[in-house]
Amino acid sequence: MTLLQHQSGYFPDAVTLRGQKHLRELQAMAEKGYRAVLFFAVLHSSIDRVSPARHIDPHYADLVLQAQQYGVEVLCYGCQLSRHVMRVHTPLTIIIS
Repeated sequence: MTLLQHQSGYFPDAVTLRGQKHLRELQAMAEKGYRAVLFFAVLHSSIDRVSPARHIDPHYADLVLQAQQYGVEVLCYGCQLSRHVMRVHTPLTIIIS
């Protein structure tokens, strides 16, 4: 996740049919009793809270909410980047509506 607007991070930054497909697949896994996790890695250091980008892809935002209601875990972490490594380090606030 790299899109920053109004001090929040958003995903996706364009309509994503592939992302919608992945959410449906995660939901199907959760419905079968498997652990299913949607993981957002935030690469922008100014982002401290994130949301699905309803203003860009409302269907994706609806699917995130639906998948979560069916048991898909939604996790989001900030990452530290250097020339040689990306380190996942800080859990971030997720706002799903």
